[in-house]
This record gives sequence, structure tokens and C-alpha cells, in this order.
Amino acid sequence: MQPTFADPWWDLRGGTSPERQQRRALHAELLVEVAPGHPLHGQTVRIVARSQASDDILVQLPERWALVHLTWKAAPETPPWPKTTFYDTLRTFAKG
Repeated sequence: MQPTFADPWWDLRGGTSPERQQRRALHAELLVEVAPGHPLHGQTVRIVARSQASDDILVQLPERWALVHLTWKAAPETPPWPKTTFYDTLRTFAKG
């Protein structure tokens, strides 16, 4: 069963053109911001959702989930930025 996201979250798992464009743009920015030393550096991530109320994105990793606050600096950040909070399950994120 796929989880659903309520406002202000935009579920980006669909196949529409706007969802694909958002995933590509957010993934590109994440790759730029995450520098060596950051826990997401070198990790395979899947962009799942974006908050329309902030610069937060939800990403899925192979074994857990992460809430990432992008800075939109368009340059590598100094860890611990972008700020990242890890969750073992999507349920623990939703309770957050």
C-alpha cells in the first residue's frame, strides 16, 4: 500500500510531466548541495514528495527515509547542511 501525503505535501511519485520535472530539479539541487562528509553523500535516493510550505523534500533511501531541508544555494553546502533528519519508516516520519 502506497502512503498518501496531505497538504502541504506534493506527492511526486506519479508519472505526470510536472512530477517528473520536479523530481529532476529537486534531485539535481540535492546532488549539488550534498558535499562529502554529509550522510547523504554518495547515497542512492528517490525523491518522493515536496513540501509546498517550505524547502523540505522527502527522499527514500534503500533502508530508510530522510527529510531534507534544501538551501537552494546551488553550490555544495558545508555539512550538516542541507539539514537532514532520518526516519526508519514512513510512519515515523508522518508522526514527526
